[in-house]
Amino acid sequence: MSAISAAALGGLLAMVPLPGARVLAEPAAQMAQPDPRAVQEMLDKQAVAEVMMTYCRALDHRDEELLRSVFHPDSQHNHGFVGPSSDPSLPSAPGKPGDFVAYALEALSRMHRTHHQLGNIFVEVEGDVAYTEAYFTAYHRMRAKGDPLAAPNAYDTEMDLFVAGRYMDRMEKRDGVWKIVRRTATTDWQRIEPPSSTNHSSVPREMQSLQSRDDFVYRRREVYGQ
Repeated sequence: MSAISAAALGGLLAMVPLPGARVLAEPAAQMAQPDPRAVQEMLDKQAVAEVMMTYCRALDHRDEELLRSVFHPDSQHNHGFVGPSSDPSLPSAPGKPGDFVAYALEALSRMHRTHHQLGNIFVEVEGDVAYTEAYFTAYHRMRAKGDPLAAPNAYDTEMDLFVAGRYMDRMEKRDGVWKIVRRTATTDWQRIEPPSSTNHSSVPREMQSLQSRDDFVYRRREVYGQ
């Protein structure tokens, strides 16, 4: 075997980093850049999820303006009945539900409190169209018979109604804004039982959730400051 020259040996050693030596990072221009399509899909999925969360906030605070904001004008609903999601010109009548928003707000007025919560959220984006499936759990404190706002089929006492199911939507992005075009709600299970609250009445009113725009969430900027 021929001897390695001093020059060649020096060249080999120069290629091997010494212990403790810093390895310079590649220039930023040579680093992999995120795929713009993947970034846009992530942004679209987040926007779609926020539409679903806004829907829950609007229900729990019976905020009509906010609830209507999540639907495109031609949106259709299948939530116990089939009809327009948001069309104030089509009010509901006995046995013939019309505008879903008005129907939902009237039904929620029969409750002292509600709490809608989302679980698993799946969003499939196909350009400016998205198909969703969101698991939900909803709690309702029903008003008792004798309360002027109680439902016609109210119980003698207040009752807790729990419903769990899934919201499945077709959403469309129009003029850069995602909203619901079709919604179908299914029920997985439900339960009704007497309430068992403890010390809720002792919680200061300003610390209780309110079914109106008086709730803290609408005042947080005022309270926290700019």
